[in-house]
Amino acid sequence: MNKQEQLIKFGIAIKNRRNALKLSLRDVENLSNVSAALITKLENGKMANFPKALTIKQLSNALKFNDELFILADILAEKTETEKSEKTFEEEFREFLATKTTLNSENIEQTLYFVSGLEKLQQIQNNNNFIK
Repeated sequence: MNKQEQLIKFGIAIKNRRNALKLSLRDVENLSNVSAALITKLENGKMANFPKALTIKQLSNALKFNDELFILADILAEKTETEKSEKTFEEEFREFLATKTTLNSENIEQTLYFVSGLEKLQQIQNNNNFIK
């Protein structure tokens, strides 16, 4: 199965679940914080690539999927080592939190904010120790 076929299958899964739950695009948008326009593109197979892990997590939560969307996306999400190394720590950490925890998108943002604050605090302490 090629990438485009997999993206279509991914979109069909989203649309079928949304319809089964009797949710409108706006309902899913409100539940997931993913725009209705993006959801429509996904459902209609009009995306060139799979969405980011955080987006998949948000849609999974809103549509009451377990890991099905990640499984569908991971089939073709085989990245080369160069693609992986181009990610920043924050991107990798965000993806980790989205895929390996039960945190919602707001909690993920709070966690990233907290970690960046800790990092800045550590830099300040290191600078103070250097000055002494």
